[in-house]
Amino acid sequence: MSMTIRPPKPVHGGALHRASKEFSIAPEHWIDLSTGISPDAWPVPTPPTEAWRSLPDTDDGLIAQAADYYACSRSEILPISGSQFAIEQIPQLIGPSAVAVPVWGYAEHSYRWQLAGHQLHWYSSYQELADLVATKTVNNAVVINPNNPSTELFAPAQLQSLMAILAGNKGVLLVDEAFMDSCDEHSLCTLLADKPCPPELIILRSVGKFFGLAGIRLGFVIASELFIERLETRLSPWAVNHIARWVGQQALADRDWQQRQRQRLVHESTAWQAQLKSLFPAFDWQRSDCFISAFADRQSCENLYQKLGKSALLVRLLCSAREGLLGGDKDGAALRFGLPRLCQQQTILDRIKTG
Repeated sequence: MSMTIRPPKPVHGGALHRASKEFSIAPEHWIDLSTGISPDAWPVPTPPTEAWRSLPDTDDGLIAQAADYYACSRSEILPISGSQFAIEQIPQLIGPSAVAVPVWGYAEHSYRWQLAGHQLHWYSSYQELADLVATKTVNNAVVINPNNPSTELFAPAQLQSLMAILAGNKGVLLVDEAFMDSCDEHSLCTLLADKPCPPELIILRSVGKFFGLAGIRLGFVIASELFIERLETRLSPWAVNHIARWVGQQALADRDWQQRQRQRLVHESTAWQAQLKSLFPAFDWQRSDCFISAFADRQSCENLYQKLGKSALLVRLLCSAREGLLGGDKDGAALRFGLPRLCQQQTILDRIKTG
């Protein structure tokens, strides 16, 4: 009897207690730079008592506020408990297919598509992706835009051309825009103003990264009304809790803070990249507004991870999504550095220099 071999489950950042055990350093001594979450969070006011006491209400105004923020129709957006829910469910709603997935990227995408029985085809550049689509090698494609951790960013026009081909093949383009808020001009949401979302497009958005509010577990799916209806049937009642709905609605409405946050993240990430590059010039440094990635051979990355860990600095040691599923080391490795709080920067630099 044949057995289906499950792919290895991805490992994620934020595992401070695991690092504490690995390096035998108490959790309170660590500075955690292992996630791509903004260190500057939207300042959450005290929620009203009813947000704690009553069940969530889907007519509370969150959908209207989110539709305004993302410039889409209210019938084409679905609040979910973090975009992770959609990443897990969407491959199950699409029949077995050949799907293009990025070599470097949030590993849950390739893991969930493989788990749902799809055949994976890897790409490491836009041209490789375009070739897979143009030759109809794949009929579905996943794009992480901007990519985590490679920081690569595809232009809307590039993705539109892929959508046109996929539409003819009755396929979909799934675009994960979890890190898009600080560069919204590149979002495919710009295509949706006063237009229905085409059936070949699904967009994922997250409140956790840009707003620094990962703990509320709030995300959105933007897609055609028919697909939203199908996905909604997979939600449990009250899937997004009342506090998350209330906080999310207020944060999405605060346009003044959002503008300041965009400027702050660009400034801080640019300065942080320059500092890291001066300390470790042998690495290939790439910048995104919420994190900095360093690429090199596996041994170099592992050595630096160990050096930083011994100084109680937690960064994310990464292999490619392909190697996470298939093994091997031909893609090299990477370290992802989240942005530190301004008050932590000097301490971090001191630890690095004396470590």
